[in-house]
Amino acid sequence: MTLELGIWGKFMVMAVGASIVLVVLLIVVCFLGPGCCIYECVHAEEERERRRRRLAAAVGSVKVEKKGEDFKLTTLQRESSLYDSVGSANSLLGRMDHRDSTYSSMSEATERSSSFRSVCTVDSGDSVVDGKPNKSGPPILSMSLQYLAAEENGSGKLVIGIKSILRLPPKDYVGSLEPFVLLEVIRTTWPLHRRAGTPLHQLRTRALRHSYNPHFQQAFVIDARRSEIRDWCLRVAAFDQDRFGNPTELCHLDVALKDVKGLTRGLESHLTYSLQPSNREMGELLLGLSYLPTAQRLTVSVIRAARLKFLSVAESATEFNPFVRVIHLHGSTGRSVKRKKTAVRPGSDAPEFNETLTFDLTATQLESAVFLVLLCSRAASSKNRDRCLGKVALGQLVGVKRARDHWLSVMQSPRSVHSAWHILK
Repeated sequence: MTLELGIWGKFMVMAVGASIVLVVLLIVVCFLGPGCCIYECVHAEEERERRRRRLAAAVGSVKVEKKGEDFKLTTLQRESSLYDSVGSANSLLGRMDHRDSTYSSMSEATERSSSFRSVCTVDSGDSVVDGKPNKSGPPILSMSLQYLAAEENGSGKLVIGIKSILRLPPKDYVGSLEPFVLLEVIRTTWPLHRRAGTPLHQLRTRALRHSYNPHFQQAFVIDARRSEIRDWCLRVAAFDQDRFGNPTELCHLDVALKDVKGLTRGLESHLTYSLQPSNREMGELLLGLSYLPTAQRLTVSVIRAARLKFLSVAESATEFNPFVRVIHLHGSTGRSVKRKKTAVRPGSDAPEFNETLTFDLTATQLESAVFLVLLCSRAASSKNRDRCLGKVALGQLVGVKRARDHWLSVMQSPRSVHSAWHILK
């Protein structure tokens, strides 16, 4: 028997079939895709378990990271207690690259036994206002001293830790600081005499770029007897590594080890000192300046030098071959624009140059330009580099008042030659 449906019957069958298909699709979508209330109800437990796992994984990563930091600190502390004796020639002075190798010759000349352990170097952010350091007091040095005595022969090791320096003075001319610390151990009494003798040990930290508050965190170790460290004095000086000339001393400090309490008893002393401004002078240089507005030309007359402390770059006056190099620096970037130099005056400790160097300079460039004048000594061999004895910066924006006043006099009275003595640093 065949059942025939009418029009309404066929419509009802089609409607029921379509409803079944829609319900099936809805169920499939709700079970397979998030965002539906049914899906949330069905997979609520799974979602809670998934969140629990994510939270556990996050907490575990934090614990692992913190554990890694603790392990790193423990490793550093363990390394700071392990000291290997090395010669001065293998110290940090001799292992620096070209930019940090200024005092490598000092290290090679020192044949006494010394050792060091570089712990770490961390450069923190500096407090800067309008491109200059925000100074609110003298530079502050943080360091540590400890004497580790050995059981045999009364010998031991002196541990010198250089931690950080805060509020270094700004550069005298354009550019940022690249500071490092030079350590000298001298056998003398307190207060220091000018003729204290040759340093027993010379060590230096690495240079940190673009930092007015450098954090060195470096340790140096020196072989010493308990009976002799009371006659030692530690000279600490902060320098700026200049890429154009010699390092500039920023500040210094003299520490008599006999005044450090508990040092000979093996106690570690954490010390904080205020550094004194540098008074280091390498001689004087007589310069003449004039500017011609019509020709837009600046003339630098290098006349003569006097009272030069040439023994820092030469062993005697006969090996001192001075000449002057003048570098035109860009006022904002500090890059070299033009370089010129005088002839060499061999074997002269008070050279007279009497030479004129000219530079093309517009009136607008005159307001922001900086000229760096370097007094150097020509090396005897072409394989060796020329050594810079001292320098002076000229310009409206330099920090030295004498150099700034000399430049302002040229701007106020052009077409006239203005001469002045300048101190080399």
